[in-house]
Amino acid sequence: MIIMKRQIKRILFGLLSSFVFVILSTAGLQQKRPEVPYVPTPEEVVVEMLSMANVSGDDVVYDLGCGDGRIVITAAKELGCRGVGIDIDLTRIQESRVNASNAGVSDRVEFLHMDLFEADISQASVVTLYLLSRVNLRLRPKLFQELKPGTRVVSHDFSMGEWTPDKSTVIEERVDYVPLQDTRFIDDYWNKHSVHFWIIPANVSGTWKLTVPTLSREKPYRLEIDQNFQMLKGKAYEGSVSLPLDIRNGKINGDRLEFFFERKNRGRTEKMHFEGIVKDHDIVGFVRIEGKPDFEEKWHAKRDPSTKKSIEE
Repeated sequence: MIIMKRQIKRILFGLLSSFVFVILSTAGLQQKRPEVPYVPTPEEVVVEMLSMANVSGDDVVYDLGCGDGRIVITAAKELGCRGVGIDIDLTRIQESRVNASNAGVSDRVEFLHMDLFEADISQASVVTLYLLSRVNLRLRPKLFQELKPGTRVVSHDFSMGEWTPDKSTVIEERVDYVPLQDTRFIDDYWNKHSVHFWIIPANVSGTWKLTVPTLSREKPYRLEIDQNFQMLKGKAYEGSVSLPLDIRNGKINGDRLEFFFERKNRGRTEKMHFEGIVKDHDIVGFVRIEGKPDFEEKWHAKRDPSTKKSIEE
């Protein structure tokens, strides 16, 4: 009997501890105030954001700072994808869940009451944002760390600092009423909306050993690549020659890479175009030589992992 009482006490103590933990965690979250004021995204801007990101039924859309949930609800209802909305404001999360139910998409969308900086966003194929530029800059490292190359990011109005958008557009909205007492910024803020789009690039910075089967016996290459977001530059060292070739027009779109360099071959200058697909520390693809339409050869490059650098520098 004594043993049973002790067991019951342990169980009750465990339940009480769990309850207190949940209460304290929720209280701590509620003490965090939203960094971004709640302003709903106009429907025409929502449509443009989803269109620019080329959202389809195969996507998983994460909206960070989801407000009333309209972006992921629209994506799920109109495009058939799955969605996750995250907001630190519990009122907005509750509103989003009601809106999802009313739209008949509760089975395809989920709304999480949490700090977006603490959320796991690694499953997203599309990320939508309507934050502030300074919040975007704080968020940017998380996007690069957690999102797979090729993930699309689209932001309403606010940029990502030095990370140049792959595409941008401006949407003009007809305003029938102004839900603000301060009307000084109506023309700039409510009538025109910018939409910016990026694709998360693979990290190809560092030192690579490049081989082209038909050319490698003669002249293997060493690539030294510097990467700034989706733009590349660097040097290509041909065989044992110490004078490097410039890597030009280098860019990366998700996991797809392209660049060219010019080499001397039997007194003639050859422009070699490289295209490839990146997977971790390997790149495979095809190389073509300008002026030689019949020349198309496979190439492979392998990186020294210790030379990989941040692509935000």
